[in-house]
Amino acid sequence: MFDFSGKYAVVTGGSKGIGEAIVKRFIADNAAGVAILDLTEAPYAKELNQAGNRIVSFIGNVANREDVRSSFRQIYERFGRVDFLINNAGIARDAMFHKMDDEIWDAVVDVDLGGAYNCTKQVVNKMREQESGRIVFVSSISIYGGIGQSNYTAAKGALIALTKTLAMEQQRKKITVNCVIPGGIKTDMTAGLTGMPDDIRMGEPEDVASLICYLCTDEAAFINGACIDINGGVR
Repeated sequence: MFDFSGKYAVVTGGSKGIGEAIVKRFIADNAAGVAILDLTEAPYAKELNQAGNRIVSFIGNVANREDVRSSFRQIYERFGRVDFLINNAGIARDAMFHKMDDEIWDAVVDVDLGGAYNCTKQVVNKMREQESGRIVFVSSISIYGGIGQSNYTAAKGALIALTKTLAMEQQRKKITVNCVIPGGIKTDMTAGLTGMPDDIRMGEPEDVASLICYLCTDEAAFINGACIDINGGVR
């Protein structure tokens, strides 16, 4: 377990799946507060924190810049600072490229890449002022190729390049920027997948949460610009 006493986190896409596991891990590790930005309310939040003083949910679309600006204004009013930003929100809308329409392409790129941009823009200058911060992007094993996922792979692959560049730009202000690349994880998004080999081991959302929270610790201060596969050895 880690100790995040006095630290505040924002987790996008935190209402379920990997995002839920990240929020729960931050709370278990004594984070002072965690803000969730997602399209839906986090059903577990009240049960986990009935007083409502450590988990705050904001309903909004990370692809909508006004939603993001409004949410982060309230987050800073509530917490005063953000120490950790976990860009976890993502969607998939699969279609073969030659059959993919503009709407499907834009929907995925706007959330998976645009959403990460929108949220990161809201914290990076304040992290520079406080001369500390952790930014983590959640990519996907699909960056290595996924039939019918050109929109998803393009957006998730771009997070790798964004990680490398931001890490170089922000390192003098003691801000680290890293990316995790999960493989097959048991979530709603993967529940409908078919044709998976019987011997492929699926990971748990908590596996990814543990890595992300480690990257937010002081012990990980020299890990910067890293893009880390977490897939049980399967690619």
